[in-house]
Amino acid sequence: MDKTMPPENVVKVVKFLTTRPKDWAECVSLARIKFEKYYNHKAKSLLHAFPLNHKLENGSPFWQTPKRPPTPLNFDLKNDLHFGFILSTAKLYSSICGLRVSEEDYKFDKIASILSTVKVPEFRPSSKPIITDESVKAPPVMEVSKDDVEQSFSTLLAFTKETTVAQDYLKLQALEFEKDDDTNGHIDFITAASNLRAEMYSIETADRYKTKRIAGKIVPAIATTTAAVAGLVTIELIKVVMELPLESYRNAFMTLALPALVFSEPAPPEKTVISGSFTCTIWDKWEVRGNPTFKLGDFMQKVKEMYKMDVSMIVQGVKMVYIPAMPAHRKRVSKL
Repeated sequence: MDKTMPPENVVKVVKFLTTRPKDWAECVSLARIKFEKYYNHKAKSLLHAFPLNHKLENGSPFWQTPKRPPTPLNFDLKNDLHFGFILSTAKLYSSICGLRVSEEDYKFDKIASILSTVKVPEFRPSSKPIITDESVKAPPVMEVSKDDVEQSFSTLLAFTKETTVAQDYLKLQALEFEKDDDTNGHIDFITAASNLRAEMYSIETADRYKTKRIAGKIVPAIATTTAAVAGLVTIELIKVVMELPLESYRNAFMTLALPALVFSEPAPPEKTVISGSFTCTIWDKWEVRGNPTFKLGDFMQKVKEMYKMDVSMIVQGVKMVYIPAMPAHRKRVSKL
């Protein structure tokens, strides 16, 4: 935790730290309880507050389009989606807590053995009011007072003094979303969590690849576009090899969605006049060949002989090599 962390996050972190999983079995147990909370109890709470036959004040049914009544999901270990949620969620908890886990722990039999001992809390209707009026502003995110933060730090201080576990137990690792690592459980968790919620509301589910594309904001490359661009670039490269004049080249603007393909002649590069008829462009390159004893003064003289101009400044990247106005630089003419 640092000084920039919002107060509500401080309270949440301390609460989690004092009840964090100590081993893989507790990670699996916590994942099972989370499943029951979000995909069974949440749906039952909503149906308890608004039964399927509930009507609004004007007599119209509450559950009508676009509202969909949820269906509480009953956990089934043999259901791949349910097992996937338990495994991926437990993986995330173990990563946050820095727990060592082996491939053996990921096996079905190991997880099934742990789940057989988990005591899942029974459903109890919530008395918390549910706001259904869309014109009413949503309540602010968890409001935390200064007293709440101080109480959290007091709880944390007392916990650090009483606990007998190692110092590493007090460390939590913030996870950065990584879509390309298939072993971290990130995409697996998003796939399972989103599809379970979709099943609750009878919405079409999505496979792992579609989920990865959406969550990772991946823009698929269209093969036809790639092929067209590669072909157009190759044609221009052939013209370069053939040393054709500028009027033979073309710029291409392509949009296959319309479809549209427009060609235009490229304009010549802007020329900078150095002296008289001597010009250069950003594409020009000058070569000055010296020898092992070549000094800065020799380089300046060579440029004067080849291009009929005096050197007023020499730089290399952002480094100033020679500026005549600077006395110290004059010594470099014979030394560098």
